[in-house]
Amino acid sequence: MSAAAVALRQRRLRMLGIQPLRLGGRPTGAGGAAARADVVAGLPATAREIAAVSRLALQPDTAELETPALRKMYEALTEAVGKAGLQRVRVCDVAADPGAAVMVFGAAALPDGVPPARVLRVDPLAVLHGDRERKRLLWEQMQALGRREDG
Repeated sequence: MSAAAVALRQRRLRMLGIQPLRLGGRPTGAGGAAARADVVAGLPATAREIAAVSRLALQPDTAELETPALRKMYEALTEAVGKAGLQRVRVCDVAADPGAAVMVFGAAALPDGVPPARVLRVDPLAVLHGDRERKRLLWEQMQALGRREDG
């Protein structure tokens, strides 16, 4: 990906209120760990803590799950957690697990006992359902979390 494309992607993510978690290509070879450390060091504290996440729970707004199309999309997102390289966990297990984070959709309540640094706020399911670009950006964020866990 060219530098201009990366800059455009980062700008779009920031406009959507999402801090880009993966700022460069996937490092390879012996210098990969050093390059990854440089990328993580340049992130704010919250993103650095999220960089250690290998397990993810999803917390939807239960009112949105009453709509069949949104419930189906939520089920697909739940399956996508594993495809992104992360292990699915229950929201109640995140508080006791420092390697886990929770992705909170829209107006869903924040889970009790989970440090705010391990909570990822994302758009409501209805917004994601209607906007392919935001859905793609969410998928990229999930993949970035999955790539961070190795290494």
